Amino acid sequence: MTRRIFSTILITAVVAVLLASFLMAGTVYAAYEERITGELRSKADHIVQALNHLTDDEAYLADLVSSERITLINQDGVVIFDNILDEGSLSDHSDRPEVMEAIQTGAGESRRYSDSLAQMTHYIARRTQDGSILRISYTRSSIFGVFADLVPQLICMLLAVTGLSLLIARISAKMIVAPVNNLNLKAPLENDVYDELTPLLTRMDRQYTQIRQHMHDLEQAQSEINAIMEGMQEGMILLDKNNQLLTANESAAVLFDPGATPEIGAPLSALCHDDAILAIVRDAQHGKSGDALLRKDGKTHRCFASPVMHRKKIGGVVLLIMDISAQYAAEESRREFSANVSHELKTPLTAISGFAEIIRDGIARPEDIPSFAGKIHAESKRLLTLVNDILDLSRLDEKQSLGQMEEVQLLPLLHRLYESFRPIAADKGVSLTIRGTEQCIMGYPMLLEELFHNLIDNAVKYTPAGGSVTVTLAKDADHVLCTVEDTGIGIPKEHIPHIYERFYRVDKSHSRQTGGTGLGLAIVKHTAEAHGAQLTLQSTVGKGTRISVRF
Repeated sequence: MTRRIFSTILITAVVAVLLASFLMAGTVYAAYEERITGELRSKADHIVQALNHLTDDEAYLADLVSSERITLINQDGVVIFDNILDEGSLSDHSDRPEVMEAIQTGAGESRRYSDSLAQMTHYIARRTQDGSILRISYTRSSIFGVFADLVPQLICMLLAVTGLSLLIARISAKMIVAPVNNLNLKAPLENDVYDELTPLLTRMDRQYTQIRQHMHDLEQAQSEINAIMEGMQEGMILLDKNNQLLTANESAAVLFDPGATPEIGAPLSALCHDDAILAIVRDAQHGKSGDALLRKDGKTHRCFASPVMHRKKIGGVVLLIMDISAQYAAEESRREFSANVSHELKTPLTAISGFAEIIRDGIARPEDIPSFAGKIHAESKRLLTLVNDILDLSRLDEKQSLGQMEEVQLLPLLHRLYESFRPIAADKGVSLTIRGTEQCIMGYPMLLEELFHNLIDNAVKYTPAGGSVTVTLAKDADHVLCTVEDTGIGIPKEHIPHIYERFYRVDKSHSRQTGGTGLGLAIVKHTAEAHGAQLTLQSTVGKGTRISVRF
């Protein structure tokens, strides 16, 4: 801006100086010429008066000291005196305009180029009493000559004007720019500046308002996105086209590196070191979506990488990490369950088929047929029990066909089970006791009966002769506590974490002898979960087991 202001001021000043110089030169030239002309006229009149009283005109004229050219011409036009040139070399002057005018009127003037002096000359002529013509002339410069004489002064003046213009330009620029530099851009209309800037400030205020609204909308949208991302249990990472981090939520950061804070612009490899994930991200950068499994800290995650398209070009990659540990474990459990079911069903079916085939083919001796029939019946009952247990577990898994909860009186339920197991316990020489006070809970009657049936059944089965099984029902603060305690063989410590798994048996040979399916405690666990109850198991090998259900 300083340069532009300087240029403007300098051009204006130079033009003004030149115009002023020309005008001044013209004015001075006109005034000077008028003054000189007046002086010459007076001088000519004075000399003529003197010549009219003198007899020796030439002597008088020769004695005059004058810077002007003085010429005396007789009546015939012959130059008889000239104070500058030799009169003998001069031609006849009778045809000179000023001479001719003076002869006729007594006074004459003319301006013309003088061949004798080779300059522009102003002539003033006066007629004397004897008819002679006195002529005074002086040479004058043109107005351009006058202006040319002023050139040195003009150059000095222009130099001074240039320096002054530069100084003024700098000062003016600072003064002009200072209010602009101090503008409050957040509130343009509150600035006290030049009126000429008001339209600009109005537009700035309108644009700033729009920008501020856009920024507010963007910040709000970003806050919502951040809140959503941070609230996600799934991990999410956004990458640019160079695989550099744009953002990563806390779930993703904790999964890959719990102690690190992801830095924007850092490469993905600084956060994630899993080759499979890096591979699917590279594929996504080339437009191919993919997924991979990540197993870490006992959990299983599935990672999905998809390209982000922008104007038909890949602008980045979004990486979504989902914890599928429960689903994966359930899938593994289903696969294991299917394998176990196949095995468990195959065993009794093989026995039934074998004994039936022997009887059909007539190979069996008549006295063995009742024994074979008994074994077929026993295996059929075991198979039926297994199928029923599998169906019960399926219903509990799907939480279907459970019906509506209702009030269940637990003490009568336990007494019914007592009546069912008392003969079995008596045959084994095991003491079975039910004690406690009446307690009522909301539940599914059939499921609760199945739960306590399995607990009492296990206790009786795994308690040797002379042992005891005690079922206690009591109030525990705001809860109902039912405990089944036996003095049986107990459960080794290393087996306790797996005791509720399907088809899990501590002693498979003993379990087969007692007709167990390996699903009883799994049903107990799922039934307790369906009622929101808490299971507690305490066991010591050789001393017994205590299982508590807290409703």
